[in-house]
Amino acid sequence: MEQQRSQDVSKIKQIIIRRKWFLIIPFFTVMCSITLIAFLLPDMYKSTATILIRSRQIPKDLIPSTITTYAEQRIQAITQEIMSRSRILSLVEKYDLLPEKRERLTSEQIIKKISKRIHVEPITAEIHTGTAGRPTILTIAFTVSYQDEDPKKAQLVTNEIASFYLERNLETVKEHAKETTKFLEEQLKEVKKRLQELETEIAEYRKKHLEELPEFSALNMQKLEKLNTELSNINMQLRSLLEQKALLENKLASIDPYAGTQRVLTPQERLQQARIELSELLARYSEKHPLVLAKKREIAILEKQVKGIKDLKDLNSRLDELKLRLSELRSRYSEKHPSVKAVKREINEVKAQIAELKEKFGYEREEVQEPTNPAYIQIKSDLDKIKVSISTLRAEKERIERQIKEIYKKLRAMPEVAKRYNELQLDYENLKAHYDELQKKLMIAKISENLQEDQLGERFEIIEPASLPETPCKPNRKAICLIGFVLSVGASISCASVAEYLDKRIYDPETLERITGCQVLSVIPRIHTEEEKRRKRRKNILLLLCSVLAVIGVIAAFHIFVMDLYVFWAKLTRLIHERLL
Repeated sequence: MEQQRSQDVSKIKQIIIRRKWFLIIPFFTVMCSITLIAFLLPDMYKSTATILIRSRQIPKDLIPSTITTYAEQRIQAITQEIMSRSRILSLVEKYDLLPEKRERLTSEQIIKKISKRIHVEPITAEIHTGTAGRPTILTIAFTVSYQDEDPKKAQLVTNEIASFYLERNLETVKEHAKETTKFLEEQLKEVKKRLQELETEIAEYRKKHLEELPEFSALNMQKLEKLNTELSNINMQLRSLLEQKALLENKLASIDPYAGTQRVLTPQERLQQARIELSELLARYSEKHPLVLAKKREIAILEKQVKGIKDLKDLNSRLDELKLRLSELRSRYSEKHPSVKAVKREINEVKAQIAELKEKFGYEREEVQEPTNPAYIQIKSDLDKIKVSISTLRAEKERIERQIKEIYKKLRAMPEVAKRYNELQLDYENLKAHYDELQKKLMIAKISENLQEDQLGERFEIIEPASLPETPCKPNRKAICLIGFVLSVGASISCASVAEYLDKRIYDPETLERITGCQVLSVIPRIHTEEEKRRKRRKNILLLLCSVLAVIGVIAAFHIFVMDLYVFWAKLTRLIHERLL
């Protein structure tokens, strides 16, 4: 095993000697390139500001807050505003960021680069609320940082961003508080308007259905009992008067209205007397006797007069009846009622007929002889009084019956009226409670708005402003060089391994014995001829020339696409002076 181990080490040494350039060139190429990159990368300075989320100074139990968003939400919202196109471009113009690259980069590329340089990191803590369960993780502060090649610019931009967080947060909470107050004021106006409309509706409904409300139930029952009592009394009086009327009418029919007095003969009596006298004249004279003819003419005139008087009496009686009927109707209905109008028209017609008869026969109503018997007149007067009383009682009875019907109608409508009235009252009470609640919320919103104005609510506060960075945060040149060393070793080993794997030549007798199966007797050393030496020199010269051309090409590409060589040389000189000297 020791012999085998020594043979392996010998082979590795031979491979290293044989592939020395495949190990050396990749190693130094990669290592120099990475080291050069590490020292050419510009220094990036990072300035950081710490912003504390200051809690409100007045407890929520005393004054509730109208700010419904959490601090994390506002931080994210403000961060999106900072990362917006217009905001980043304004920062670039204000602080002259990326001065050497702005001419070669588009706006989108500039925005992308600047956005990557801005970092916002929250600072959280576990808060025990006192209730059972796990502690709550809350954001108590956050840091804002910006990286730039110029430390002064890094500080200025960081302070600008931190100030924007403070200003925008204050504007946000104030705007939210004002919007909440404005919304509650509009809602309060609408509810107040609806409340006034509902009050008016309840008042009108109460006025329209005043005696149909539940609180008037006892009063309506008392009225109904009183009206029923009055109706019973009127019925009793009416029955008594009807009995008296019948009795007086019987008495009146048995009395002579003209008995026991000297009076002037009525036309009827004169007609009867003239007819008797005509009979006596016909007994003595002929039909053509002047006295007979004169008596006949007198009888004809009296007959017409008697007929007219009879018609006039009938019309006067009808007129009295119509007037009595009109007075009864007026006690129940208005002047525009159809029944009242019909009776008035009939009274006018009767009056017109009476006037026509008076004009035709040439006498007035007073010419009709009135009764002269005192007993008859007294009974007739009592009968007229009873008729008027009966008419009055009947009108009063009808009035009371109408009132009773109205009260029964109110009592039947009372449940429905009470239901609707209770609904209106319930709506009013609910709306009033909602109005009081809105007033309370509006007062709280105004107090919260005043708290935000006085900066007594939740706010952001810079507890550590951005300072001027003294040392760059990146690049980490030591780490880059270490990584370059590892990559160089890996690259050299890989190149040597690939070259050894692709080379099919045999370099030791052991390999030859293994391939052929024959024992090697002796080893003849390699003899280089002059031709081979010349060929090798040409190959080395060609390889060197290609390397020089490659280096020139890389330098030209760097000069064209990355940085001017004069600028690069100036930066390299300054870097060497700062780092080494």
